[in-house]
Amino acid sequence: MSMNTSRYSGDTPAIIAAILGTPATMWLARIGLTLPYWWSGIDKLLHPQAALAEMHATGLPASWLLYALILIVQLGGSLTIICNRYAWLGAGALAVFTALATYLAHAFWKLDGAARFAEMNVFMEHIALIAGMAFAALYSYATKRRDA
Repeated sequence: MSMNTSRYSGDTPAIIAAILGTPATMWLARIGLTLPYWWSGIDKLLHPQAALAEMHATGLPASWLLYALILIVQLGGSLTIICNRYAWLGAGALAVFTALATYLAHAFWKLDGAARFAEMNVFMEHIALIAGMAFAALYSYATKRRDA
């Protein structure tokens, strides 16, 4: 069976290229990538005592300054990526935040059995989020460079 390659851009079918090329797809992808961060930031904003207790449980001081910094990173970083303004800064801040939080809260190497397996999976998912932040920064850079 032969394919009509005139309908394709490289190896991407035309329908997929059309979907990927819409502004709505970009907005949804940015919102989806940042969902864990802005959702958590809003939850922390609405439940400050629970947020302080969560910080304390990971070994961090339950300080209002750190609480404010985390809100700025989670909400501000998400907003920079969603709006594609200073996305490199927001992506970098969220990646560093994720790396630190993952190390502190998901130390699978200290566990055994099923708990180790579960925490290792969460750890790996967080590594994927860090890679997603790198892709967000790369995409922002590439599109701004192309449009210049």
